[in-house]
Amino acid sequence: MPRRVGLLALAAAGLAALWLLGRAGRAPPLAVPPQGTVLAGVTLVHPGAGREPERTLSVRGGRIYRIEPAGPGAGGGPYSGAFVLPGLIDLHVHHPPAWAPGERELYALLFLAHGVTAVRETGSFFGAIEPHRRRIAAGEVAGPRIFSCGPFLDGDPPTWPGARIVTDAASARKALAELAEAGLDCVKVYNGVSEASLAAIHDAAAARNLPVVAHVPRGTGIEQLGGAEVQHLMGLTRSWREVSPERIAWYVETSRRNGALHTPTLVAFAQGAKLTDVESLRDEPASRLVPAHYREILWDPARNPLVLELLRASGGPWAPRVATMQATVRALHAAGVPVLAGSDTGNPFVVPGASLQAELGHLVDAGLSPEEAWLAATRQAAAALGRPALGRLAPGAPADLLVFRDDPTRDLAALATLEAVVAGGRLYPKQALDAALARQRTDFDGPVRATLSRWGARLLVAAMELRRAWVVARQPARE
Repeated sequence: MPRRVGLLALAAAGLAALWLLGRAGRAPPLAVPPQGTVLAGVTLVHPGAGREPERTLSVRGGRIYRIEPAGPGAGGGPYSGAFVLPGLIDLHVHHPPAWAPGERELYALLFLAHGVTAVRETGSFFGAIEPHRRRIAAGEVAGPRIFSCGPFLDGDPPTWPGARIVTDAASARKALAELAEAGLDCVKVYNGVSEASLAAIHDAAAARNLPVVAHVPRGTGIEQLGGAEVQHLMGLTRSWREVSPERIAWYVETSRRNGALHTPTLVAFAQGAKLTDVESLRDEPASRLVPAHYREILWDPARNPLVLELLRASGGPWAPRVATMQATVRALHAAGVPVLAGSDTGNPFVVPGASLQAELGHLVDAGLSPEEAWLAATRQAAAALGRPALGRLAPGAPADLLVFRDDPTRDLAALATLEAVVAGGRLYPKQALDAALARQRTDFDGPVRATLSRWGARLLVAAMELRRAWVVARQPARE
């Protein structure tokens, strides 16, 4: 009881800090440019489908209007000689709370600055993302296109706050109807969903054309997931210390036979494997892109007990898991099972945008070519979203594209040569994005804001601890 009272007092102090933080000065936002641009004398790169040199690509509104041979004098444009590719899509993202001032806007800038022009909110922990994505779509704030699965569907008690509880087929069908009515783009199934609920979710989602994104619930196996998009290679094993080649072969064949897709989020587990040396993680260049309260509180196992809980729940040490996941991805890819790109941004030291670029590297390490990794993060990711026009360079397609000085489908090192991002038809020079991020860092690192942000982070940890205590207290009744 004294610990719970202390947590409540901390939460109250954190709420006061957040109120002050919301009233504090904020860095000026990046100006959102009008839609429309022309890229002349460029090479269009279609991952998995060839290249078109010396082209002029025109954008009107939020779509690609025309692609034609570059005419005389096309070599004088600012991006002449550059390579144009479809924008990257991150299929596994969790945004910060709406009540953390400026943090969703910071995520949006980080995504764009790393070439991520579309993300999927794969289960909302802290309230709906809809207001944020409406502001981006309306051109009020710079950011990527956002797709959302809404709240997790989970059993009772749910694992995370904000989940929608489904306990049987009837409640599952009701939840699906309400998610579809709310205009959500997918359904996220979590660990506690029963076999009967899962079957009803599949049927109702198929009837409404909603993709199913899934953990493998505890009472089921990957066999029951059908053509769902499986996250984190779940269902392969419950203990990652030792997984036999025969088990991997069974997993691959079951996935191939059932039409499953896989978003392994290798980068999240690679970062988790390094949590024994938090100091080194804090010093990584990508980690320095986020405010100090992430590095010092939210992502530190010594300050946030939920990070330790995450490690314990993952099935053992993460280094062996990463090696097994790499081997499984290699086997899935060799068998023709689609492997997609997602970062699981929101996990410890998984930084928006930078971590999707890192995920491309992990996919290459697992046997994909750089161009195949780009395909996983563009055209194949768009197909998984049910938006086949996305992730392509073609007239009428959404104008989400990237401009590089060198071709990153030949060598991922060329990711560092990003020169401009077109998101929703709006062109952002890389220098403008970097300058906006520098202003954000100065703002977040100022003494007043940094102090208040640390209080807000402690509030979040306290709230999550209270939630976890509630789940644990209810667990015996569930059993």
